[in-house]
Amino acid sequence: MNPAAAHEPPLGKLRLGFVSVIRPAFKGDAAAAAHASREQLERLGQLHGFDLAVANAQRGEHGVPAGLPHFSVHDSASAERAAAELRAAQLDLLLVQHTTFATGEVLAPLLRLGVRVGLWALPEVAAGEAYRGPLPFNSLCGVNMTLSYLGAPEVATGEAKWFYGHADSEWFQARLRVTLAALRGLRALEHARVLQIGGTAPGFYGLNEELALSGPLVDTLPLADFLRRVAAVDARRAEAHAQAQAAGEPSEVSAEQMVRAARIELALGDLASEGAYQALAVRCWPELPDSCGSVACSAMGNLSRSVPAACEGDVVGALSMLVMQAVSERPAVLMDLSAVDEQAQALMFWHCGNAPREWAAGGSSRLTTHFNLDGVGVVRDMELVPGPASGFRFVGERSALVLGGTFGPGQRGTFDGVSGWLHDASWNGQPLSAGDLVANVLDRRLAHHFAFGHGEHTLALQELCAWLGRAPLEPLVGTHALRPLRQ
Repeated sequence: MNPAAAHEPPLGKLRLGFVSVIRPAFKGDAAAAAHASREQLERLGQLHGFDLAVANAQRGEHGVPAGLPHFSVHDSASAERAAAELRAAQLDLLLVQHTTFATGEVLAPLLRLGVRVGLWALPEVAAGEAYRGPLPFNSLCGVNMTLSYLGAPEVATGEAKWFYGHADSEWFQARLRVTLAALRGLRALEHARVLQIGGTAPGFYGLNEELALSGPLVDTLPLADFLRRVAAVDARRAEAHAQAQAAGEPSEVSAEQMVRAARIELALGDLASEGAYQALAVRCWPELPDSCGSVACSAMGNLSRSVPAACEGDVVGALSMLVMQAVSERPAVLMDLSAVDEQAQALMFWHCGNAPREWAAGGSSRLTTHFNLDGVGVVRDMELVPGPASGFRFVGERSALVLGGTFGPGQRGTFDGVSGWLHDASWNGQPLSAGDLVANVLDRRLAHHFAFGHGEHTLALQELCAWLGRAPLEPLVGTHALRPLRQ
């Protein structure tokens, strides 16, 4: 990760580019197909929240084949013009539709743009029509060939995702939804500013991972400076914030404890706002309870409704939460793996009380004192909302953990704090028994924090990893009681 520097915040909506590749020799009505695709993409953009950019590649050219759309290319010169216009569009993805077959010199200028590329093939005939007469487009073969030479010196890119079908087909849209989720995660990551407050908690050596990520920028703030910020929060502001929270959620703590937690939450929120930080990593103990008279759990959970806040100074956890928030478009939580019920094939993920209320099963939560610090609040006690969930964490310089499963009730109750039982667990899309998942976490020597988001997003997380050049960890086969220490 880069050191702190001036950094622009995330840029609004995703921005997709669209280019149609048409060789006029083919007999199908390629112009009509290209226009229909553009119109359908614009409707999808309104539905899914992305902007569509096209280039005027045919403008002013003499001898252009009649009837070609202005956003189409037919030779290397028109492709160069399209690339020049799209270069300034700050695209998250360029969709290159092989409306017809075309050879590499037409594609190369677009593939050399340095943006993520989707290669798109169309069906040769409409659904239900007969296959007869001249081959109309040879579109699928075109995508096949283009994919075969990715990574060649002439094109300089080795990454692309293929798409197939008309833009109103489920096959196309299902793949596009996955890509849009992955792009949201990438956008959040590439423009992330993270504030680490106080470094990592003492003795938490496994949270000091270094990531080979070029986008995120990390600032640091000494814990003493943060404690001064907490103490300086206006008393009336803190009291009003505490009263509002107490009125909206059942509470078993005193008004004084609510105010102390409010001071922490307001100080964290002010820092995030002033520095345009998209995520925080907070050394939430052991000093904070003694210095502030309160733990930071509920404060960090409340903040995580919009700004992910990772416990114990975990920067990698904060970035993983940020990815999950962007992919799922809902708040993320950071959890520990705390128990396994082999009979029920379920895993308990738990933390002290740091989740936003949006994760509460049935909307039922309460504010109470810390499970391990008698009389010290404020933490949130609740079970995680039932339903599909996805887990994620960056691992080292080249990998990531991708988990899946369904949170639901456990057969043997749960502990105080925030907790949920994960059933039907999967690891990078492969089903694992509860015991095998525990064995893999331990045998891989993974950090003890796992970011979870609502919904099933395995494919989107796998795609995000692919664009980043990271290989999701595959589950180990069998059990491994002992591995040599890393050299």
